[in-house]
Amino acid sequence: MDALRINFDPFVVTGLQRLASEAFGPEGFARGLDEVVHVLVHYGTRTFGYGHKISENKIIYKSQGFEDDFSTQNLDHWLDEYRNRSYVSGFGTWTTAEIHVFPNKAGRLDVFDEEHLERMSNGRWHPGGKPAGAATWAQQLLRYPRTADNIPSWMWDIFRAEDVTPPIYNPEFNSVDWKNRRRPVTDSGTDFTVEPTLIDPSLEPGVFAKIGKKLFGG
Repeated sequence: MDALRINFDPFVVTGLQRLASEAFGPEGFARGLDEVVHVLVHYGTRTFGYGHKISENKIIYKSQGFEDDFSTQNLDHWLDEYRNRSYVSGFGTWTTAEIHVFPNKAGRLDVFDEEHLERMSNGRWHPGGKPAGAATWAQQLLRYPRTADNIPSWMWDIFRAEDVTPPIYNPEFNSVDWKNRRRPVTDSGTDFTVEPTLIDPSLEPGVFAKIGKKLFGG
């Protein structure tokens, strides 16, 4: 997504201002520091986050407690809503959000269509921060479906490696099709309030043939 356009969006501007107030306001957890950076990686059913603060070019990593973090309302819920707003039917939405807030200038939100994960000093993944597998990406595509052509190649590689056929956005029905089921899709993703309907793949060769080619070649 275009970074300049994102950071002129009034919804983003207001959200970043709230985070800056939490961090650098009178009772802020980062008073006297220069910057707070927070990264949230969103999946279909869970979120992984990490972050740090900066003081005179020195990095101070986030502790395990809650005293040096943003509130769930102002960070997680705000980003959840913005992720819904960012969804485009058939194209999906972003996975990683990187937030930068400062005491004396406007903050910045960068979003990415892949995981941004960090390893610990011993080279291992942080608890809960291991790269996602096919089941997780399938859940994400079920929530924010894409056409076969708009699923990135690295994600197709994961599906092929685990022999998983992912949910696919079907523009003919404005739906997501998966496991012979079909659900309607709205401007903010799949509508889970509607019960799925059964579909017969043999009656819709175009969509399912395209999935087969993406997974198995040909």
